[in-house]
Amino acid sequence: MMYDTICAPSTPPVHSPIAIIRVSGSATKRAIHSIFHAPDGIKARYAMYGSINDNGNPVDDVIIIYYQSPQSYTGEDMAEIFCHGNPIILQKIILLLNGLGIRLAEPGEFTKRAFLNGKVDLTEAEAIHHIITAKSEWEIETSLKQMHGSLKIIIQQIRGHIIELKSDIEAGIDFSDEEIDLLPFEKILSEAGKIRDLLDDLLGRCRTGEQLSHGIDITITGKPNVGKSSVLNLLLNQDRAIVSSIPGTTRDIIRELLQINGMHVNLNDTAGIDKPGDEIEMMGMNLSWKKINSSQFIIMVLDAKEGMNEADAKILKKICDKKKIILVNKIDIASRDEIQRVQLEIKEKTILFSAKTGEGLKELKEALSNAIKNEFFEIESSFVADIRIVNLLEQALQNSIRVHDLISDHEPNEIIAFEMQSLLDSLAEITGEITPQDVLNSIFSRFCIGK
Repeated sequence: MMYDTICAPSTPPVHSPIAIIRVSGSATKRAIHSIFHAPDGIKARYAMYGSINDNGNPVDDVIIIYYQSPQSYTGEDMAEIFCHGNPIILQKIILLLNGLGIRLAEPGEFTKRAFLNGKVDLTEAEAIHHIITAKSEWEIETSLKQMHGSLKIIIQQIRGHIIELKSDIEAGIDFSDEEIDLLPFEKILSEAGKIRDLLDDLLGRCRTGEQLSHGIDITITGKPNVGKSSVLNLLLNQDRAIVSSIPGTTRDIIRELLQINGMHVNLNDTAGIDKPGDEIEMMGMNLSWKKINSSQFIIMVLDAKEGMNEADAKILKKICDKKKIILVNKIDIASRDEIQRVQLEIKEKTILFSAKTGEGLKELKEALSNAIKNEFFEIESSFVADIRIVNLLEQALQNSIRVHDLISDHEPNEIIAFEMQSLLDSLAEITGEITPQDVLNSIFSRFCIGK
């Protein structure tokens, strides 16, 4: 399979001005010569204009760029065909290539070949996938850094410390009969502690990145008819949720994506919480409580006109330990005394708000942005990491803790060196130096075809 020449469209199969077809493998140049006709022939890394023909019949006028191995994305001979973006034309060109023995690529096969040919390591390959699927500016920026080796460099630095300490410990094995202390015990213990702390820090940054890439859950809650859905619509700048003066309009959770301060946010509008009128309302409220419990941030909406009641108190008690922003809504119809009464009862910082006029929206957005910044203060230094990387780092951290404990307990150097090799193997799996084939297949199968 690895020696086959492959092809695939790298753009969606929709009508568009331009589409791109990629070809990679040893038969690339021969195939291009067979179907492409240009006055100046084909030269590596030049954009060549010409036509693709099928037995003398024109298929399309195209531009082709040919990349000679190893100076290509995959490390193989490779070409990119830029044709008009009509799916019929794409299909014709793909069929022509298939007729020359070039098979359709599997999902992620171009990037998988780049990895297998040493053009990228596994952290860089996974970052490429994240760039394509990113839902926020932060994820794109962080993935670009990672594609250029930011995570790989950190892992290599930690790996360097481990190899240096391991070599000192193994030297102690070689000279065990000489009664020579090659490195003081305190120094060895300190170095082991340093490795443990570096891994702990990296794991924390990767966990933050994993959390941010899945999105920050923010839930809007309150009793019925306080304006929760109107708050959602204002933040989204569109009429996403039905707004009505009838209490209990929202029966289910409405979930929408939003960017705040470049971060991917999952904004949830929930059913109002009060005494349920029927079974469906009860089910909606149960879903609301579950979403409140699982969310990182809460927007609590209060009614300035009606004031506080038992339902408000119950919700506030439930979210007392949550990071929350409290909106006193409907200030456009409430009197000053009514607004002040709510503020005095709540005894917490509030934002005066009107879902009808938009007053307080700027303050709400600033409060959300500041809350996210304070919670994820290490945003700039975090990495886009999936569960595979997090699990391997957790394993590596446990290895490093065992190494530190073994040294502290004066265990034999042979046992310490063996545990350090396990630590090195965990890090090697992250970058792909030793990764089982089924893991590779799982990683690259998530990529889109053509990448």
